Amino acid sequence: MRILALLVALAGFAACANNNAGSDCPAGTVLNIPTATCVQCVDSSGCSSGNYCTEQGVCVAGCEAEADCGAGQGCCDHQCVDTTSNPASCGACGVTCGTGQGCCEGGCQALDTLTDCGACGNACASGDFCDGSQCNTPTYPNFCANKTVYVIHDGHTSDNTAADLMASTITANCPPDVMVHTADQTDPMLVDQTTGQPLAGSGVTYVLGGGPFPNMPLKWLERTQDITKIYFDAPDGINFYWRARGTNTAVATMPGSQCSAHKDQFLTELVTDPMSGTLSLVGYGACSGGKGTLAAAWYYANVLLPNKMSYPDSWYVFGWTDQNNNSTPDSGDAFTVLAHGL
Repeated sequence: MRILALLVALAGFAACANNNAGSDCPAGTVLNIPTATCVQCVDSSGCSSGNYCTEQGVCVAGCEAEADCGAGQGCCDHQCVDTTSNPASCGACGVTCGTGQGCCEGGCQALDTLTDCGACGNACASGDFCDGSQCNTPTYPNFCANKTVYVIHDGHTSDNTAADLMASTITANCPPDVMVHTADQTDPMLVDQTTGQPLAGSGVTYVLGGGPFPNMPLKWLERTQDITKIYFDAPDGINFYWRARGTNTAVATMPGSQCSAHKDQFLTELVTDPMSGTLSLVGYGACSGGKGTLAAAWYYANVLLPNKMSYPDSWYVFGWTDQNNNSTPDSGDAFTVLAHGL
């Protein structure tokens, strides 16, 4: 009878040994079969699957080693963590990603780039820019998406004046968190002093007044890398052309003989540097003397930016005529859209 009773008891404890809990043994304890008593655990081998043995000898839910977790997971503080995507344990337990970074396939990556814009693997389309959280097309309705603006001076007084004028109404027409700064193109943190490449990166817009020869960032965009959608061409010095990139088709033409302090054509364009992600606002005229560049700046500041939703494209070529004959671009003049596009 005593042997039969012991077998019955052991049969009941066997269920406890499989569950480490239940009516026979208190939660967290394990069955010691030889003595038929519930005791504290010595190591995790005595605990059921999905549990481990604590230093206090109690079985609790959790892992003890990476082998206890699934593929791509690590055992961090006795919890299975996806180390391919967890920014607090990226690639390995305890590896923490910095501010503005995400854990992308087990490595910390900045999330304000053209390849990871706001989230791992969220790559912006060709030509688009990342404002730090999402991709945007470089069109005028999206001008205020970047929160940092640098007015880049190229050292020429007329160009500097135009760049300042272009940026003069940004504060009034963009949200209050858009901050405008002024810098020189000689700043090696902002402009590569050898190539002219804009270096600030995503979330930043440059304001560039003046043509592609004195202005280093514009020369990089329009001449070195052929990134702008429109470029200026004067092959014979007689006629001036605004040409579409790729087809080389002239979208607007102006005989040089028509240039004066009262007449010009100008381009205004938004363009993204695909290497750094920096967005640039470009504005300059065809004729020498700077009046067309000033006209581009005045029109952008006073008409285009305040009414940006009415200008849905990324580039515009305008004709300017000084109708009130005061040699200064203003509301008394005629501005005509000659061509535009994405």
